[in-house]
Amino acid sequence: MTTFTYYNPTKIYFGDQLSKLGKVVRGYGSRALLMYGGGSIKRTGVYDRIVASLKEAGVAVSEFRGVEPNPQYTTVNRATDVCKANDCDVVLAVGGGSVIDAAKVVTQARFYDGDCWDLVTQKVKAEQGLPLIAVPTMASAGSENDAWAVISNQDTNQKLDPWGESFQPKAVFIDPSITYTVGAYQTAVGAADILSHITDIRYFIKEHKIAFINEMMEAMARNVIKYAPVAISEPDNEEARENLSWASAMITGGIMDQGGTTDMILHLTEYGIAAFYEIPHGHGIAILMPRWMQYILNEEVAPVFYRFGVKCLEVEPGLDAMTGAQKAIDAVSDWLYHKLGLESHLAAFGVEEAKLPEMAVKALRGMDVLHGLTDLTVEDVEKIFRMCM
Repeated sequence: MTTFTYYNPTKIYFGDQLSKLGKVVRGYGSRALLMYGGGSIKRTGVYDRIVASLKEAGVAVSEFRGVEPNPQYTTVNRATDVCKANDCDVVLAVGGGSVIDAAKVVTQARFYDGDCWDLVTQKVKAEQGLPLIAVPTMASAGSENDAWAVISNQDTNQKLDPWGESFQPKAVFIDPSITYTVGAYQTAVGAADILSHITDIRYFIKEHKIAFINEMMEAMARNVIKYAPVAISEPDNEEARENLSWASAMITGGIMDQGGTTDMILHLTEYGIAAFYEIPHGHGIAILMPRWMQYILNEEVAPVFYRFGVKCLEVEPGLDAMTGAQKAIDAVSDWLYHKLGLESHLAAFGVEEAKLPEMAVKALRGMDVLHGLTDLTVEDVEKIFRMCM
């Protein structure tokens, strides 16, 4: 076990507490930059509730609308211009992980005169950042409770994930009822993303983990696997939405990271896809996961996959490890492609086979291998991409 120090400074308001938002924001600043995506928060009434709470608390509001999935650095630059022009002293992100990630970089770019991409690449180290408050509108990446951001650059075909202390939100308002209006597709890709944050980054790793933490991750995975199909078929099922929302926040809150190293081999592989094609991150992960598991399956990793199958996917105990692992892989595929209803092939998104070698190179980001249960070379990644076509 590695030694560790655990600290998470984010204060989470869970449930119907959005009326307190204005007062909490006012505790950090009086001029807020409100960032959101395509405008669904206006159709659902969330926007009106938020603006009313801010105005009641005496917070002046400037807006930036239009943060896209896989947010581009150019979008962050435009949002930063609005932030600077209105002398905002606090950033409020309302939306999914993309909105929150973009807002995180704005908090630093507010104090930088150059291109925000310098901060994303960490060519320039940020000296300070504005306080960030987040209101997630879907259960997905867990960006509302961590200090990572994921930003894309279509000019250089890169997708990077810088870490910054100021990226950690000061406060988060998680109201599961807000997610009732999230459609079946977004619910599905969000659930796939949550599961990948459990398995890819923290569970399917070589390093020893504290048994208690492993069991916590298994409990979270079971709940995501159980409740995601329920939320898809019954969008306003309170229990399903509560469990997905809390799992999203908790898996990235740092508790599951303790006692061992973390890998993110599937995430890095997916970045190779997103560098060239506009595929929602959770969907890219969903296409990759069973193929990656199948590609690396051998006697060494089989017990890890089999345990996951028994603990989380109702695979029967008592089998030999290779048979059990294969059943686990089949169960993951069934959950992603049938129970969640996600498309299972990259070709459906216009991915071209001729592009796969270049995508594989981008996935490795200049490294010789991607580290995981089994290390992957650029040739391995390309082969997995071909399995996904």
